[in-house]
Amino acid sequence: MLHYSEKNRSALCHVITDFHSANQKRVARFDLWGVLVSALMASVLVEFVRLLVSH
Repeated sequence: MLHYSEKNRSALCHVITDFHSANQKRVARFDLWGVLVSALMASVLVEFVRLLVSH
């Protein structure tokens, strides 16, 4: 079994999880809000199309 260590983390994992400045944290927060809003809009769109097709 492989044990977790800081050394065997991928570069992508470092980019995603390591925030070294307030600007990086702010960008990550906006990315999170963007994903949440996109998911909400997609679900509204799917529901609207479902209602149109059902009539």
